[in-house]
Amino acid sequence: MKRIPPLLLAAALAACAAQPKQPPPRPFAGTRWDVVLELPVAGEGPWVRFGDGRMEGFAGCNRIDARYVQDSVGAHAIAIGRIRTGTHACNRSAQAAEDGILGVLQSVSSYSITGDAMSMTGSAGTLLFRAVSAAERKP
Repeated sequence: MKRIPPLLLAAALAACAAQPKQPPPRPFAGTRWDVVLELPVAGEGPWVRFGDGRMEGFAGCNRIDARYVQDSVGAHAIAIGRIRTGTHACNRSAQAAEDGILGVLQSVSSYSITGDAMSMTGSAGTLLFRAVSAAERKP
């Protein structure tokens, strides 16, 4: 059996210990994902939840829902069908946020999850999300 020099072993152990451990990623389906906005809107913030081929949520002014398909091999590809939304009127800043969110969601082609953060990217840009537990949600 070959022995590893103590100095080399100590350096290898120190390198392993220095690497911060990432928390496991939140599951894509079933998690409520709050949209991270540069400028928050008044009232309920936008959010989405995915599961069983259906997306539901709130875009800032209106409830939204759509069908989606995602890859079955783990490449994190996704396509969201036509997003149905209500026609509730709201203030200009919330409406602008909703329009931007819907534009990006309609074009997404991939997503990635690291810990409690998810990003969705497509031809219209990128949206960032944060997983929120029921205890963290505002009443």
